[in-house]
Amino acid sequence: MRFVLSKHAEEEIMKRKIPISILELILENPEEIIEEDELKVYQGTFTKNNDKIYLLRIYVNDLVEPKKIVTVYFTSKLNKYRRLNNGS
Repeated sequence: MRFVLSKHAEEEIMKRKIPISILELILENPEEIIEEDELKVYQGTFTKNNDKIYLLRIYVNDLVEPKKIVTVYFTSKLNKYRRLNNGS
C-alpha cells in the first residue's frame, strides 16, 4: 500500500518507538479493518521485546491518494478494540 504519514503520525511513531516494518506489515496484511470516525482503522497484533502481545491501530484516510496515515498507536487492551469473534 502506498501511503504518506501525517506530521502527527510521524511524531507518534517516534514517540512510541513503533518500527516502520511492523507498521508496513500490518498495513499490507491487517488482521482486521474497521471504520471509525470516517477513517479506516487497520489493526494487527505484534509482540514486543517483553514478549507481551500488543494491538497496533493505524488510522488511515483512504479518500486521498496516496492514502494518509492520520495517527497510529499500540495498546495491550486487545479485547477492547478487536471486533473479530465478538459479534460486533
